[in-house]
Amino acid sequence: MKKTQTPQNNISLSVKTDAKTAIFQKRRLFFAKTHPFSTSFRRNKRKFSKFGAMKKYHLATYGCQMNEYDSAMIAEQLELRGCIATDTPENADFIIVNTCSVREKAEDTAIANISKLKHAKELNPNLKIAVCGCMAKNRGEELQKRLKMVDFFVGPDQYRKIPDLFFEDAEHPACNVNGKSTKLRKRPQLFLEDDINENYLGEYAKLQSDFSTFVTIQRGCNKRCSYCIVPYLRGPEKYRDMNDVLTEVQRAADKGVSEVTLLGQTVNAYKNADADFATLLTKVSEIGGIKRIRFTSPHPRHYTNELIDVLLNNPKVCHYAHIPLQSGSDTMLKKMRRQHNMEQYMTVIEQLRSKDPFYGISTDVICGFVGETADDFEQTMKAFEACQFDTAFMFIYSPRKGTESFKATETLTAEEKLERHTRLVELQNAITLKRNEMMLGRTEELLVEKNSIRDDSELRGRTDNFKKVVFKPEEGSIIKPGDYVKVKLDDIRGWTIRGTLCK
Repeated sequence: MKKTQTPQNNISLSVKTDAKTAIFQKRRLFFAKTHPFSTSFRRNKRKFSKFGAMKKYHLATYGCQMNEYDSAMIAEQLELRGCIATDTPENADFIIVNTCSVREKAEDTAIANISKLKHAKELNPNLKIAVCGCMAKNRGEELQKRLKMVDFFVGPDQYRKIPDLFFEDAEHPACNVNGKSTKLRKRPQLFLEDDINENYLGEYAKLQSDFSTFVTIQRGCNKRCSYCIVPYLRGPEKYRDMNDVLTEVQRAADKGVSEVTLLGQTVNAYKNADADFATLLTKVSEIGGIKRIRFTSPHPRHYTNELIDVLLNNPKVCHYAHIPLQSGSDTMLKKMRRQHNMEQYMTVIEQLRSKDPFYGISTDVICGFVGETADDFEQTMKAFEACQFDTAFMFIYSPRKGTESFKATETLTAEEKLERHTRLVELQNAITLKRNEMMLGRTEELLVEKNSIRDDSELRGRTDNFKKVVFKPEEGSIIKPGDYVKVKLDDIRGWTIRGTLCK
């Protein structure tokens, strides 16, 4: 969906004469009929003219792709009410901050930026601010006292309430707490309840771009790794109905999207009735207009032979996966409660690369986990040599309050952790360069994404195996984001592969 332009000079547009508003109004009527939550809108359709036509919202998102998708879903809900997006918080009537709790630093950054909204609230007392996501769930009660400029803290299972909360329909139960309207209460309100049945059936996200978008297929996680707080905040795994997933992908394809990324905490654990992840990938690949299918993040435990067959033989499923490792030591993996060992992990890597040596694989690794010995770390180094990751996200372990490992006594100093992290980064840098050099001389199809950051006259795209490539279009040629082009890869500058457009 394209953003509606903000009217100039603050001139109000009449509901009767603005065709765009009329379209939004029809969509809101449809929304009211199909969403039981919006009972107040169905009761009094005459109210619609005062809702949303000139309301602007601003979204700030922290964290993973799951959060990006949820933000896009919230944006779509607001635009169904006639709201329009603004990049400037000062111009907004509603501000939504979607937060992350995976690391404490992410929370600290979000809190610091939310605190800056106090001035905006003072300038515009009618401004409504909602903090949602994992941090809202994790620390909402605590931050209720600290961040008084916030109106609502909304947990991951309560996003449907956000539009009604913003529009302050006091008749609606979402805006009623113990019989009192939220607009009469001074403290931020909490909407943090878990809902095991909430999978946002029938809710679809605003497109991330005109040609590529995310689609969530699973929420929550059953793994409960000892260092991870996500299962405590997003709850157990919930799998979205396959028909609902396919409907969202079809809607995206109808709007010109050719690349879709399926999202889940353990995405390849997906199941719905008799369908598994391999089945879903096959069904998505049958949708006309979809040329590339990606997914993240899979778990090593859930790579079945049927799934491997689809990954290697379905031409629409990209040859790339981000498969978290976390440690190369079985002792550490057991202590982390990862539910896989190195032999299982290596089996997956070997299966994927046996048919395609260029299959792109990235990973996550923690350096200096509680109890990690020198030998444990050396096993991680050996695992990196064996796996030959294209890229890796390497983190120094820091205890996370609320997790099982937080209670354990640390055995390494900060200096020891840093030394191990430095060694691992140096090793991975050499492997990344080697993997990039392997690509030279190949002709690859790129999905063009954007202009190059360094040179606006050049374009950047990605290969099927997720390599970023920069190339210069021929003079006079018209190539735009979303196009597919063939490029011969012939150079590397820094970490960037460069190519020449094929004629």
